[in-house]
Amino acid sequence: MDKKTIIAIVLILIIFILWPIFMKKMGYNTDKSSAPSDSLTTEQQVDTESRETTPSPEKIMNPVESDDKQITKPRHISTSPSSTVAADSVIIENSLFRGVLSTAGGGSIISWKLKDYYYLDKKDSILVEMIPKDAVGNLFVLPRNPSLDLNNKKFEVVYDTSGIEKKYKFITTLGKYAKFEKEFVVKPNSYLIDLNLKFHSLSRDQIGKNYVIQFNSGLRPTEELKKDERYYKAYALQGDELLSTKLEDTDYKEGSTKWMAVRNKYFLMALITQANPAAGARLQGEEIKQYFYRGENQEWRTYNTQLYLPYQGGEEIESFTLYLGPMDYKELKNLNSEMEKLMNFGWPIIRPFSIAFYYTLEFLHDKVVHDYGWAIIILAILIKIILYPLTRKSFQSMRAMQALQPKITALREKYKDDPQKLNQETMKLYKKEGVNPMGGCLPLLLQMPVLFALFNLFRTTIMLRQASFLGGLISDLSAPDSILGNFNLLPVLMGITMIIQQRLSNQDPKQKAMAYFMPIFLVFIFFNLSAGLNLYYLMFNLITIAQELLIKKEKTPGSSVVTSNNGKK
Repeated sequence: MDKKTIIAIVLILIIFILWPIFMKKMGYNTDKSSAPSDSLTTEQQVDTESRETTPSPEKIMNPVESDDKQITKPRHISTSPSSTVAADSVIIENSLFRGVLSTAGGGSIISWKLKDYYYLDKKDSILVEMIPKDAVGNLFVLPRNPSLDLNNKKFEVVYDTSGIEKKYKFITTLGKYAKFEKEFVVKPNSYLIDLNLKFHSLSRDQIGKNYVIQFNSGLRPTEELKKDERYYKAYALQGDELLSTKLEDTDYKEGSTKWMAVRNKYFLMALITQANPAAGARLQGEEIKQYFYRGENQEWRTYNTQLYLPYQGGEEIESFTLYLGPMDYKELKNLNSEMEKLMNFGWPIIRPFSIAFYYTLEFLHDKVVHDYGWAIIILAILIKIILYPLTRKSFQSMRAMQALQPKITALREKYKDDPQKLNQETMKLYKKEGVNPMGGCLPLLLQMPVLFALFNLFRTTIMLRQASFLGGLISDLSAPDSILGNFNLLPVLMGITMIIQQRLSNQDPKQKAMAYFMPIFLVFIFFNLSAGLNLYYLMFNLITIAQELLIKKEKTPGSSVVTSNNGKK
């Protein structure tokens, strides 16, 4: 190993040591042990049980006797200061989630825990809570007439849990014959809930041309890094147009609207129309709120997301599908509502590659190795095998161009005053030696869609969230590896392999500086990216090094030039 290589590795190690200090100053919390376990958040206390038993019907309707700390006291849910209705809580659950609905507003969602997802580490057994504390207005139905403000109505709950599908009806009387029902139908082993709204003997003058159904809280932050807040958005699908808002509002927009949704990085709350689309939608970013997480205050943004449903009057039933669950491509695809558009798989030209790699990675995990770390390694091997002809062509072209450099330099000296003649003689030399000057670049360009697709896949897919590798040495492939405590090892190893790879492929002394600059630069870029992404590129580089050593033994176009000049050198 020469002096420059040693210096480059030392620089990477210095970066490796100093980077956590830099990241902490930039706002990333790298101390994973500074806060006690009970300070996970003061924004909402979460259960420390990994599974919770289904309460009896008596406990469902008597929150004081419930074993759930979230609902031992009735909650007061309000969208207006004038509301005076005390709220009871109703628990609905299946094998995948446990939700708590308030009778205020007729089934407003005040808690939603996912039984297969945890905060920080699965070993902590703290279930992900999607709904923030003091959530206001989730699934409220708002008629035009203030006297029919459902937030100020007392709802009776009638449930039927005897069948495979469990049904919960929230019913309120609005007059002698008029009443309103909101029914939740919970299916086994599914994140989907059927939601049915029923209006009895209510005129269009009472309800209005449209009534509104809304989410008004956004979703609770569930990840550790502040930078993940960039994924928080509200959406609506209107025709073929995907409306979205992050920092600026999307005011009311009229048009046939299929669904509305609010997401954070890995989880989604969505309401999908069934038979009749909504007449319009409004997406509004609300106030910035703070929550305490891992020893420091962090911010998140609430959203008021509304669908406007046309009302005909009389006896009317409107049906929806409610989804509160993971941002998993297959789950969203199965909704058959174009909800998969929310997956950030890159530009349209990149997206098909991302989807193909998603299914490949899932197949390798489910059918072959049952471990996402090994599935990533196998994926890297498969992609390198597929790309081998391009890699071989690129490497051979670069070697041939390097071999021709002495003759090209001689031509430049000879025709330095005649650019046109220089160009002609250079092209003749390329043709004589069988060298394509673009041969080294074109194969690399053809590989770019693959590299971009994998980058998008590893940073967005929930399949890697809290997937461990190497016996738990890496506890979460979707997060930085933290193999050495606060120091991430994989990006440093990736940088070292890049230096070795550059040294093998680049023989031009004038370009040796790039062999060190680019790997060091990429260590900075990749240092706080996911362990899965760094594992892939580390394996990718190792295989590339092996391939280049193999190709180096082959005779390539222009190799005769190397032989003829060795003696002179």
